[in-house]
Parts: sequence; C-alpha cells; structure tokens
Amino acid sequence: MRLRPGKLLTEGGQFLCDCAVVERSETGARIRAFAPVETLLPEDLFLYEEVESRRTRVRIAWAKGPELGLTITALGEEIGGIERERIAGRYYAVGA
Repeated sequence: MRLRPGKLLTEGGQFLCDCAVVERSETGARIRAFAPVETLLPEDLFLYEEVESRRTRVRIAWAKGPELGLTITALGEEIGGIERERIAGRYYAVGA
C-alpha cells in the first residue's frame, strides 16, 4: 500500500493533525502523525482518509514516536459536500 494522506479529528470534528496512512485493514490502521503526539491526541478520535473521503471512529492502541496503531471502533462513513470541503480544505487547521 502507498502512503495515503489523512487527518486526525476530535470526536467533535476539530482538526488535530495531518497524518499518512501507512497500513490499513478492516480492524485497524497504522499511521504516521505529523505532530508531537506524546501529549496532543485523545485516546478516542476520528481518522479522516482524504482519498476515500471517509471518516472512521478509532482508538489509539499503541504509539511509537510519530507512528500510531489505531483500532477501528465503528464503521466508517463517507463524507461529502460542505463537510468534505471543510475537512479537506487547505486552511482546515486555522479557525476550524
């Protein structure tokens, strides 16, 4: 699998950080976060995969530096329209 762009979001939909999806399965994912994850991320969050425009509820299972193992805790949902534009937007992290 090629690295795919993604974003980590709070349960309320707020931007946390950009990431790259390194591996993905039906039950989990391994990502590389582009932020200092030691203190930044809550245990439960959403993974937004930009290529598929899909948001999936996940839980952090493990962390090694910038790499995180995520367990999928609920089926993903396709995001469209205005919400997709808001999340995928160039300035999503600013004033989101």
